[in-house]
Amino acid sequence: MAECIDLSALAAPEPMERILDWVDAAAPGERQAFLLPRVPFPLFDHLARRPCEWETQAQLDGRAIVVVQRRAGP
Repeated sequence: MAECIDLSALAAPEPMERILDWVDAAAPGERQAFLLPRVPFPLFDHLARRPCEWETQAQLDGRAIVVVQRRAGP
């Protein structure tokens, strides 16, 4: 996995768009962490429609780390 990409200073919807662009371009099995300004609940519906899995870690300062992995299979 590459270093965590900090998207926490970007205004909505840019962080979501960047993550979805990453998922669409990622190779199967590729994994990436993103730092966001908050838990991105609207993003989850979009991720559920793509071939990926994700986990979210809320941070004490209100931000969130979302780790996304492109599925290796079809």
